[in-house]
Order: sequence, then structure tokens, then C-alpha cells
Amino acid sequence: MKTMKSFLLASAAGFAAAGTAAAADLPMKAKPIEYVRICSVYGAGFYYVPGTNTCLKLGGYLRAEADSDAGGTLTSAVGPVVAGGNRDFVDNRESSKLVERTRILWSLDTRTQTEYGTLRSYSRTGIQWTTGDSVNAGSGATAYIDRAFLQFAGLTAGRAVSFFDIYSFSLHSHQTNIIGSDSGGTGINLFAYTVELGGGISASVSAEESTSRSKPVINTVGTAGFFNIATANNLGTGTLSSQEGQTLPAFVGNLRLDQQWGALAGSVAAHRVGATYYSLNTTAAGGGGALAVGGGAGGLQSLGHPDDQWGFAATVGAVINLPWAKGDTFGVQAVYGHGASAYVGQGQGSFVRYSGNNVGLGFETDAVYGAQGTSLELTTGWSITAGAEHYWNPRWRTSLYGGYEAFSYDANATADLCAGLAAGGAGSAANAGGFTPSSCSPDFSFWQVGSRTVWNPVRDLDLGVDILFNRIQTAFAGPVTLSANGTVPAGPFNASDTNVVSAVFRVQRNFLP
Repeated sequence: MKTMKSFLLASAAGFAAAGTAAAADLPMKAKPIEYVRICSVYGAGFYYVPGTNTCLKLGGYLRAEADSDAGGTLTSAVGPVVAGGNRDFVDNRESSKLVERTRILWSLDTRTQTEYGTLRSYSRTGIQWTTGDSVNAGSGATAYIDRAFLQFAGLTAGRAVSFFDIYSFSLHSHQTNIIGSDSGGTGINLFAYTVELGGGISASVSAEESTSRSKPVINTVGTAGFFNIATANNLGTGTLSSQEGQTLPAFVGNLRLDQQWGALAGSVAAHRVGATYYSLNTTAAGGGGALAVGGGAGGLQSLGHPDDQWGFAATVGAVINLPWAKGDTFGVQAVYGHGASAYVGQGQGSFVRYSGNNVGLGFETDAVYGAQGTSLELTTGWSITAGAEHYWNPRWRTSLYGGYEAFSYDANATADLCAGLAAGGAGSAANAGGFTPSSCSPDFSFWQVGSRTVWNPVRDLDLGVDILFNRIQTAFAGPVTLSANGTVPAGPFNASDTNVVSAVFRVQRNFLP
């Protein structure tokens, strides 16, 4: 018995020793897997980047649409014909009145809490293909970026919506704004600082890219001309204008009130207007040759230029949540500008609409000047936009929206422009005899009214139809001879008020925009 007891104790000791040795040979316990955690601080769609305190949200959309006489994303077909022919600005059999567009857009929003508040970076970029673009792989699609900014302790820096803007048609329409101040579709480079004053009131100052808010400065003497439509297709972008390059930003101040019922804001902007030289079509005295760019004896710099001036714009607007149904909204914004036309009408530079033998005309410019010694004559404009949307039920909603803008030129600017038109414009016979001073006025107005209906059969899927009526009301009237323009041959036309009806059908899948 004693022998058996000794054997059992020895065996137990051996098993214990063997167990200890085996345990020492086992691997260490693995660290628990760190799963992605939801970040609820900033709303739906955010999650923590593993191993950090940074919250991230991915978003975007995919869109397919068909536009009738609308130029892509319901940019109404009232602009100039693009050189070589365009798809929608001419009412003849050579133009493509039906345009199809496909776009994909994605966004990246990152936010981190710091002792100074939220550190945020946001970017949004997209690629699209539109009827008329090249079908060759890699060369036809258009890539763009409309948002890329940082926010920290009141600072906003990068490409964002202008602090001047208040109400955007995108709330109530598929249209890319023509009337009013709305940089939402493209963004604008800026550096801004915002102070929260309490009670939902905030004040901002912003230095913003001036070239994005510039319309042409027109020299009525020289190759740039004012009315040579064959070569001045993009007056609204500054192409072929006598506009000085950017030397100072535009300065914007904004005061805003945000409440549960909506937002109310007012803004002012100062915009520097400068020209290049007095003439781009003058030959050196006794030389018989064109002046050389770059100065020196007889060079362009010796011609001088008109003194720079400061234009300005002011606006007030509101976006209000209506009480009739969840999601119902009303928006309105009024703008006045002097030498700051892009604030009055952000999305359009020139109105040239051909329809048979008729042509509707209107040009938005910041200033006009003439022969050597003349001063910049700043143009004046004003606009108002408004819209409302009602949800019939959670799946159906309808909007009604519209806007009006008008531009006027003072007596000196009108005299300079009409003298150039009567003389044939840009050193050619493009407009010879087309206008006489007694029948010439560059003043014009433009208005539109539209309605959009959207159906959401399932969450995050929009099927919408938007119909828009546009009217160009030009002060030009009577016969005018124009040079060849894209698919439009040279010949006599009749300048008159012109109507355009545009429509778009859009299907869009949204993903946490």
C-alpha cells in the first residue's frame, strides 16, 4: 500500500511538471481584434479609423440624365456656340438638341476633435462624360474637383462655396444656376475666418479667388472687340477680353443667422476691376508692323491702360423650413452689383441664342473702355432668385422656382460699344452696317421659371423631371450681320427677344452625400 501511494504521488508530480512545461511552450494570448466603431458625433455615416480618434465618412453619387435643349445638367441653352459647332445652342438641324450625360462623384470627409475644436478636411471630385465628348478611351471623360478644403478653429482654406452665396437653385432644381450668386457647382478657392457670436449668429470674412468672380473687361478698340461672335465665344470666362490678370483677391464679408426654422444672411463683396492696355490692334508709328507684346520702344506697355477701379456687390437672402410637411423649404436671394457682374449672374457670361434668322443677344461684363485716355465704365446689374418645394408624401416632391436679372451700361459705355459695332467690331466686316448708334443698346434682361418633380421609389434613389422656360430680353433690335459661328454661316440676322424651353430627366443613386 505504501509502495502504491508513493507511485501515485510521483506520477502526479510528473504530470504537474509536464503540464507546466507544456504551458510554457504555448503562444501568448492574441490581442483582441479592433473592429470598426461607429462615430456618432458628426451624424450618420461616420466611423472611426481603426487605431485613431479620427472619424471618416465616404459619400458620393452616380447620375445618368438626358437633357433637351439644356446643354448638360440643365444649363439652359442660351449661351454662345462653341467653336467647331455645339450640341444645343443653335436651333437648326446641325445641332444636337438631346444631350446625355453620365457622372460619378465621390467625397471624403474626415474630422477629429482637438482642444481647439473640430479639425475637418473635405474633398469631392468626379468624372463625367457628355454627348459630344470624345469616345476614345481615356480622352473623352472630364474630371473635375469642386471641393477641397480644411476647417480648423474658425479657419476655412481651400476650394469651397463662396461666403457671399446664400441660396442655391440646387435645393429646388436640377439646373446649374445662371441667375444669382451660386458657386456651389464649381467651388471657389478662398481663405476665410468665421466667428461664432452666439445665438446662432456668425460673422465671416473671406479672401476669394478674383478670377472665378470676373466677367470680361471689354476694350471696344482692338482685336478683342466686343461683338465679333465668331471669335469671342466665351466672353463670360474672360477669353478674348482685355481683363487684367489677378493681382488681388475679392474680399467678402458675411453675417448669418442659423435657427431651427432655417437661415438668414447678408453679404458684401469688393471686387477689383482692371484692364490690360488701351489697344491690341495698333501699329508702331512709321513701322507698319504690329506692336510687340512686352513693352520696349512702341510696345504694348507704352500704350498705357485705364486706372483700376473697385466694383462691389451686396446681397441678402434666406432659406426657410416650411411648416406644411417635413422637408418643405423656401429660398430667396437678391443681389445688386456694380462692376461685379459675376455676383449678379454667376453661371452665364454671354447670351447668344440662334433660332432660324433670329438671334437673342445679351452680354455680361464688368466694365467697358474705349480709345486711349478713356476710363473704365463699370456695368450695373441686379437679380433675384426664389424657389419652394413641397413633399406630397415621403416619396414624391415638387418644386417651383425662378429668377430675373437685368444689366445696364452707362452713357459712355454705350457710346463706346455702339461706335465699335457700327464700325464693324474687331477689325473685320463681321458687323458692318449691322447696328447704328440710334438703334444700339447693350442693356438686356433675362428671366426664367421652372418646376421639378422627384420620385423616390426606394431610399437614396431619385428619379426626377425638371422643365424650365427661359427668355432673353435684349435691348438690341433690328437687323444685324454676324460672321460665321460654328455651324452658323455668316449672314444677316434679326436681333430680337428669344425664348428657350429646356428639360432634363435624371436618375441618381446617392450614397451618403
